[in-house]
Amino acid sequence: MKISQKLSFASVAIATILAGSLTPVAHAADAFQLYAALDYSTDVATAFTAKTGIAVNVTALSTGPLLAKITAEKNNPQWGAYWADGAEPCAAFDLDKQLLHYKPKGAHLNAIGAQLTPKSHAYQVPGFTEMVGVVYNSAKVRKPTSWDDLSSATFKNQVGMNNPSVSGPTFPFIAGLIEQFGNEDAMKSYLTKLKTNGLRAFDKNSKTLAALNTGVVNVALVQSSAAITEVNNYKAKPVAGLKPAVTYLDKTTVLPSCLAIDGKASAFQQDAAKKFADFVMSTEAVSIMVKSNTGDSLFWPTLVGRTPAPSISTMPALSSGTVQIVDPYKYALIQGEVQDWFTKNIA
Repeated sequence: MKISQKLSFASVAIATILAGSLTPVAHAADAFQLYAALDYSTDVATAFTAKTGIAVNVTALSTGPLLAKITAEKNNPQWGAYWADGAEPCAAFDLDKQLLHYKPKGAHLNAIGAQLTPKSHAYQVPGFTEMVGVVYNSAKVRKPTSWDDLSSATFKNQVGMNNPSVSGPTFPFIAGLIEQFGNEDAMKSYLTKLKTNGLRAFDKNSKTLAALNTGVVNVALVQSSAAITEVNNYKAKPVAGLKPAVTYLDKTTVLPSCLAIDGKASAFQQDAAKKFADFVMSTEAVSIMVKSNTGDSLFWPTLVGRTPAPSISTMPALSSGTVQIVDPYKYALIQGEVQDWFTKNIA
């Protein structure tokens, strides 16, 4: 992990603590410490405890503050495992020799699961979503057709997105822009063009979608699961003046859900984390995630024989040619630098 990335996470930590959103958590000596940024993590932890008898203390935060907390605790780690969307932070931890490599027992990965999981088993990937789902209010604007289209006069002051310093899913989206545009400067030029055209940046999926729902923006660039949830919520409870629809632009970037074990944690924490990884990578746990009735449950499982929730079919398939996978170890090296640039120039 580069120093710039550590400083970026640390700055988020200081700001978050000052804002009062990092609430101290009591750490029972006999509890497994799980740091998680996924809605279904508590459901999975509860089932794990019922199965193994191992108590789990879940520290639930958005990814940015969660990573800042881990960085602030580096000399005295308080976590046993970290679980969130986005592989770049796990790759950064691995490059920093912070992770315990472990291959879960009994996990049978499908083809994309094997592709997304590092050969070293530095972290596990039980599923993936995509970045971004483009949610647009079809009652107010037409369907966007390309990335360049979003910077046109048609969408002036209409577009919102998440801040990658807070939203874990957003940096992989930016990494995807770098990949398809060819280099970092081209990505910065594009986002600057969007900013000039009135792009608004919000903390995370929920804030960006709230801006869409209240008419602050009419196009929201969010995680596919959040995009699908927005449409499902509207179908269940229509709102006057709002008719959300989702499209995916070429290219869309795969967003893995990643579980990593702290290699510097106590023997108890590491042993519990291994058992938890075994459980997370089981068909039983994936079924719990899919059925958890949260936005995060709308993902593609990476285990053989596990199918996603029906509404996930709106996401483009990897075989479509419009979906890309980026190397998290490559982009982990510049994450802090890019997030700092975004904060100063876009957010």
